[in-house]
Amino acid sequence: MKAKKTERTAGAALIAAALFCAVLPCAQAHAVLMQATPAADKQLDKSPVELALQFSENVGPVYFKVLDNTGREAGAPRPIRTDGNSIFLPLGTRLATGTYVVSYRVISADTHPVGGSYAFSIGEPLARAIVTESAASSWVIPSVLNRVILYTAVLLSAGSALLLLLVPWPATLQASVRRQGRVAAMAAAFAFVGALAFGGADIVDAGKGALFAAATWHAALASTFATSALIGIPGAALALWAFSQTKAWPLWSALLLLLVSFLVTGHAATAAPVWFAAANIGLHLAGAGFWFAAFWPMIGATKTMPQEAVGRVMGQFSTRALWFVLLVLASGVAVSWIQLRSIAGLFSTDYGYRLIVKIALVLLVLAMAAFNKFKLTPALDRDTTGAAARMARSIRFESAVMLLIVVAAASLTLVTPPRALARQSAGSVAQQAATGGYKQTWTQGGYSVEIEVTPAKAGDNMIMLRFKNAAGAYVPMKSASVDAALPIASIDGINKEGQFMAPDMFHVMISEMVIAGEWKLTVNGFIDDFDKVAIEGTVPIK
Repeated sequence: MKAKKTERTAGAALIAAALFCAVLPCAQAHAVLMQATPAADKQLDKSPVELALQFSENVGPVYFKVLDNTGREAGAPRPIRTDGNSIFLPLGTRLATGTYVVSYRVISADTHPVGGSYAFSIGEPLARAIVTESAASSWVIPSVLNRVILYTAVLLSAGSALLLLLVPWPATLQASVRRQGRVAAMAAAFAFVGALAFGGADIVDAGKGALFAAATWHAALASTFATSALIGIPGAALALWAFSQTKAWPLWSALLLLLVSFLVTGHAATAAPVWFAAANIGLHLAGAGFWFAAFWPMIGATKTMPQEAVGRVMGQFSTRALWFVLLVLASGVAVSWIQLRSIAGLFSTDYGYRLIVKIALVLLVLAMAAFNKFKLTPALDRDTTGAAARMARSIRFESAVMLLIVVAAASLTLVTPPRALARQSAGSVAQQAATGGYKQTWTQGGYSVEIEVTPAKAGDNMIMLRFKNAAGAYVPMKSASVDAALPIASIDGINKEGQFMAPDMFHVMISEMVIAGEWKLTVNGFIDDFDKVAIEGTVPIK
């Protein structure tokens, strides 16, 4: 009866966490640039008086500037102005004839720095050669490493609390679980501070010594890193005290604070609909923590307890762990679907590739768990010689795979999820529909092509192509061609060879696109005589 009451209390607490998430401020994470004024590659007749960038969500500007062809700031800019999800850069003087580069960096609701640059010209054709790719911040790797430590520490601390609350451990194992929880809570507290420091340095993209700069901490405290730390550090401190107490409420309180600290930041927990995403992230963390935190106490049990006793403990744990495993799988599927929005996103984006790695590791650890339950646990019950040692080796391997899963989860924060890419694509298409022409980047098989169709109207159309590899570097193809079709009108078999334009562009003219509709284009890039890249997409012809 007491165990059932405890389980009901656990369920109520998790529901309370989900309800708390439902009232958190809604935010659509991972900001993407939806529209720019002036538009990229646009040739203007006269100087703009103000530049504007519109994003998919509210952002905080780190910098926003316009540079001339010498790399100097131009236009005597006035202070940046924000209005909702748009930022504006008023110019104090008019820009002279020439090509200019707009460079920006903003921080989105999920603490992800978003930056980039593009060119436009005034009174003359665009000089493309001056446009350069934005370099990644030197603080990305330290930030991700700290994130791995933070994820591991929070999972172990929260999971240890759940183990004490839901599993009737022997006294010796209880002491081991409490010790693990305290160490993990201390590590989590330091990692929350590290998240502020490294995250702030990444936001401002500063160099050496940035951890001690006022601008770094100002940027961090203005982001959701601060909200997460404001909840997480007290949660870790409470956990440190709770693991020395016999009452249940300190552990429940610390558990909820630690979980909620993850639900106020990060693009997974703040994706629309926010209440659903946050609730599933909370459940996912709880289930994973319960599973992860059991490994080291179990290994200790194989060394200090008789084999039959270890078998009973394993049996009690696995009965409860089954429900948490199902919780992890169900919530993981829900969150993945929110991020992917389609099966195609799993096999055509960097986010999808990394998620596939995580899924493969989860399947491996599930196979190990099944082996432990159905093969090794019965051997422990039968007191088979060497069964405890085999179980310890198996759990060590399982824990190593679980650590790799944590690393894979942290790596997902480095790339844009498909749902955000879809919003960016929709915004780009809408802008192009308003300004005329079509410009987009298509990706397939590790390569991408920047395609620009002008005027994207029935009749003659000019197509410009530029190819990139997976690292984002432009690839000088040996030759290129475009196959065009309009399936709805049964038009097919149109093939046009591209003409090379230095340094890395191909020019294609198609006069057969005389009917409006969704034209299917296949862009073929020939790396050499044997290797070919084929990328498909559709272009709306008005």
